[in-house]
Amino acid sequence: PERAILLGNTRHSAALLGGPADLKDLGDDGFRLKTCPPHLLILGGPVRGTLYGVYETLERFGGCRWYTTWHSVIPDCAAFTIPELDKTQKPVFAMRTSFWFDMFKGDLAARNKLNSSSHGLKDKHGGAIRFCKGHFVHTFSVLVPPAEFFDKHPEYFSEINGKRIKDNAQLCLSNPDVVKLVTGRVLENIRQDPAGNLYSVSQNDCLNFCTCTNCKAIDTREGSNSGTMIAFVNQVAEAVEKEFPNVWIETLAYQYTRKPPKTVRPRRNVVVRICPIECEYSKPLDRSAFEQNRKFVEEIRQWSAMTEKLYVWDYTTNFRDYLGPFPNVLALQGNVKFFRHNHVVGVFEQGAYQGRHADFAELKAWLLAKWLWNPDLPAEPLLDDFFKGYYGAAAPLVRKYFNEVHAYYQNPGVNLGIYDNVVREGPVPHAFFASAVVLWRQAEAAVKDSPSHSYNVRMGAIPALFAHLSRLPDGSQEERRALAADLLARFREAKDIWISESAEIHKNTLAQWERWSQP
Repeated sequence: PERAILLGNTRHSAALLGGPADLKDLGDDGFRLKTCPPHLLILGGPVRGTLYGVYETLERFGGCRWYTTWHSVIPDCAAFTIPELDKTQKPVFAMRTSFWFDMFKGDLAARNKLNSSSHGLKDKHGGAIRFCKGHFVHTFSVLVPPAEFFDKHPEYFSEINGKRIKDNAQLCLSNPDVVKLVTGRVLENIRQDPAGNLYSVSQNDCLNFCTCTNCKAIDTREGSNSGTMIAFVNQVAEAVEKEFPNVWIETLAYQYTRKPPKTVRPRRNVVVRICPIECEYSKPLDRSAFEQNRKFVEEIRQWSAMTEKLYVWDYTTNFRDYLGPFPNVLALQGNVKFFRHNHVVGVFEQGAYQGRHADFAELKAWLLAKWLWNPDLPAEPLLDDFFKGYYGAAAPLVRKYFNEVHAYYQNPGVNLGIYDNVVREGPVPHAFFASAVVLWRQAEAAVKDSPSHSYNVRMGAIPALFAHLSRLPDGSQEERRALAADLLARFREAKDIWISESAEIHKNTLAQWERWSQP
């Protein structure tokens, strides 16, 4: 055609370029946008690159935005004009996961250039980098189920205070029979799902590491419980490499295994995923004076020096109260930049994964997707873009609340942990949430004639309403009744809202609101 957008490396693009495009440096996800007037070429890597190039073109030059599954901005353009350009983009991180509830929808995830198996990506999205089926994380009990093996082979499991334990146990990693059993099961499962890229051989989500004589000797020599872990995983990975040279074995540097070993090094097909679960998140990890942050900074640098396959499992929400205020947005970009600086190649940003409308959930999920692709995208234009596009005329009022609640956590002595009781305690005074409720009511009034923005504002107000309700003093029965009824009405409208990672807290909180809402 006289004017055309040419997708992929075809004979038509080759004719305009004077030969086939060189795509070898783009990897699976990179792309090149090049104008050859009156044509535009979108040249992408063979897996997802061309698709990402299309979305980048629509976003940058067409004004399209995909904030959530229910709220996009698609302008009505009479003309589609692209200036002369020749730009190449490649992601900073090979594996990118913004693990928030709404991002589990494949179309939204692909449009925001997320590429892990957590995102519901299908063949039409170019597929995903994925774990073998059913073996994502905390796999010791999957590979060696205590119900199957403990009665006959208690020696396969952790020895604590001289006794082998069945419940909340790890494996005895120095036992050669355990190495053989796990290796065999890993190979069997990979054969059943050979298209998987990663296979997790990782500790259960508990403590109780083995302290038998052999395990203890290795860990003492290595100065860390990661000594037995890496030595064990290396043996499994060595056997896997012989049959599946392109499969990576992933394990965790988590809690008691976070500190690197002194001499043992991960094999070339072993991925170590370090987890800063003990850290605080009001400031970037490397700019906080909190003791655990300082320890984590040192440990990730040590891991980075010993492996080229370092992943991170990061935490970006409050798991005690998803719906409580959790002012960590100003730290997100700094953390992603810090991971890049330490040569991390895969980032998993765990958010409120069980439901939507957690504290600024939609903003955080969207920002993280942007920064996992390019950590250098300036923060302020992105924030302004989202607030205007998602909240409409209420944007200035919502931004005022955002700025003020974050300001309470910028003092160097104030910390923000992922299990803190921020709803009922912390540096934010009750008077602030009382005024914040008024501010959100004003924001709702500002968009009353725009149904899509009105919904976003009403759901965005939930954390402030929740905090105010939780801090009401005795004697405020009428206000408590009205707030509880209001929150329950918003829950019924939105559905898929989850209060806490704990099902018990979720259930008890809803029951309490039901009692309070009664006349």
